[in-house]
Amino acid sequence: MADKYEKLIHDSFTPLYHQLKEIILEKIEVGDLSEGDMIPSENELQQTYDVSRATVRNAIQLLVNEGFMEKKKGKGTFVKRRKIEEQLPVLKSFTEEMIGRNASKKVISAKYIKVPPAIKSRLGLTANERVLSLKRLMLVDNKPLGILHSYVPEKYKLDPAEDYTRSLYRILEKKGIRLKEAEQTIEASMSNQEQTRLIKQKRPFPVLVIRRLAYSVNGEVVEYVTGIYHADRYRYNCKLTRF
Repeated sequence: MADKYEKLIHDSFTPLYHQLKEIILEKIEVGDLSEGDMIPSENELQQTYDVSRATVRNAIQLLVNEGFMEKKKGKGTFVKRRKIEEQLPVLKSFTEEMIGRNASKKVISAKYIKVPPAIKSRLGLTANERVLSLKRLMLVDNKPLGILHSYVPEKYKLDPAEDYTRSLYRILEKKGIRLKEAEQTIEASMSNQEQTRLIKQKRPFPVLVIRRLAYSVNGEVVEYVTGIYHADRYRYNCKLTRF
C-alpha cells in the first residue's frame, strides 16, 4: 500500500484497529484502491504498520461489516462495490439521484387500474377511482439495483404510453404539477419471489424497502410509491440536528 499516509499513533486514545481501518478506507475514497482490488495480506499489513495480527483482523472485519470489503476464501480480501448513496431529506426522483452515473430505467408495466384497497386511504381516493400503476426496474451500470412501483391518481391525466424511462417528477412538472414534500419510511426486509427474479438473483436477498407519499405545492397527494433497493448496493444518508 502507498506510504504517503501517516503511520499509526500507538499512544492515541483511538484504538489501533480503528486507525488502520480509517487508513484503508481513505485509500478507497481517494482511488488508490478500486473495486475488485485485493488488499495486502495480513502479514504485509502487520509489517507495514507495526501492529499485531489481531489488530489487522479487527480492522479488516470492520471494513467487511460496513460493506467496503469482502473476503474470498483461499484468495484474500477485496474491495467491494461502493454503495450508491441517497441524501435525505431532499426529495429527488431516481433520475435526479443518479446524475453522473450510468443509470437507466426499464418499464415493467404502466396501466390504469382501480385503486388497490391497501393504498386507497393513503391517496384519499374512493374504491371506484383509478390510478396509474407504474412499475419500473432501476439499473446502474446495466445491473438491476431496485424496483419502484408508483401509483398516481387518474385526475393528473398521465398517459400510460408516456416514456417513463424518463423522470416521473419531470413529466409531472411539465404538466404543471410541482412536488414540494414527501413522507417516507425505510425498513429492512428480504426480497420476495418476483423481486428476486427481476433483480436477477438466484435466492432471496436483503433489501431496503421504501414507502413514500409525495405531495404537491398545493398539499395534494400526487404519488404513492413502494420500492425495494438491493441493500448491498444502496444506502441512505441524512444529517441530524439535536433539538
